[in-house]
Amino acid sequence: MTTSRPKFCSMVLAVGRPFCLTAAYVALLFSPPALSQMNQTDCRTLVLQSGLTQMQQPPAQRGEKYHRPPMVAYEVREDGSVSRVRLVRHSGIKELDEELLNVASSWNYRARPGCESAKVPLAAGPIPDRTTALKVAEPELIRIYGERIIRSEEPLDANLSEDMWIVGGTLHCSDGKGGATPICAGGVATAHLSKSDGRVLQIFHTM
Repeated sequence: MTTSRPKFCSMVLAVGRPFCLTAAYVALLFSPPALSQMNQTDCRTLVLQSGLTQMQQPPAQRGEKYHRPPMVAYEVREDGSVSRVRLVRHSGIKELDEELLNVASSWNYRARPGCESAKVPLAAGPIPDRTTALKVAEPELIRIYGERIIRSEEPLDANLSEDMWIVGGTLHCSDGKGGATPICAGGVATAHLSKSDGRVLQIFHTM
């Protein structure tokens, strides 16, 4: 006499017949390895959880001249701590550069269990407002696309979407009447910046 394995059945409405799974298949489906794959850590997303979120703007000292917002590069470890913080864009003001280094060194991100260290190539520190977002984005857009292109797409504008600043240029097309209009086919230089830590998330030119 053979014993049948227990089955778990559910009605499949499309065919009107019961669809059955063996207990062994159900156990495999909800086994720890299967569940762990369903809850894998997102290794690419960095979420700032603690640390300094404001920066002072020290005055220029004698012989100093402000050029642009400073930027740092660093790595975020698996546990969320920050390491290897270094200055990659100088502002022209030594105290301001040091301020950003201190702020970035204080950051802690959400832990990413099982992930390798994430390298952050460019971060300007907290970006609290539209003016700061424009100051951070413009030099990088010019560096990539050239000053002539960026000047032709002025004015640049910045809009906040959750924790991301979206900075982009303005289209200038002929309206057929001797004037210009921004409503036309074409694209503009665009930068995505993190509001919390000033990371340059993406730079591209729309079509």
